[in-house]
Amino acid sequence: MNKKETRHQLIRSLISETTIHTQQELQERLRKNGITITQATLSRDMKELNLVKVTSGNDTHYEALAISQTRWEHRLRFYMEDALVMLKVVQHQIILKTLPGLAQSFGSILDAMQIPEIVATVCGDDTCLIVCEDNKQAKSCYETLSHYTPPFFFSNK
Repeated sequence: MNKKETRHQLIRSLISETTIHTQQELQERLRKNGITITQATLSRDMKELNLVKVTSGNDTHYEALAISQTRWEHRLRFYMEDALVMLKVVQHQIILKTLPGLAQSFGSILDAMQIPEIVATVCGDDTCLIVCEDNKQAKSCYETLSHYTPPFFFSNK
């Protein structure tokens, strides 16, 4: 298991076994367990693990929100049908153009789906750059994403 997987496993364990109220509290508990990370890394981890703040009575704390792979796929299909403007392979990358303001939503969904060919997503207002290791993986990823596009969509491969 690599460092990130170990850290994620510990975060899941801490969240399920104890009540964590703040990121600082979680960061301190990680430190007590021998893991020192920056606040930025912790924020990314929390996003990847779908941790959300929940209010119960007077108490606000973090819980893991379980979202199934099928639900992420449904969300991607919905966004593809309503907001996709262009999908194009360029060398080892895929350019995903959206309606204004929706690129980051696409990036979040793709990150949550953990498609193996995707190394990273970089999103602006209306463009999501999907980075893959090489052209072969970019084409494979493009084919995967094409399954979520509406039948009337014409790509720019």
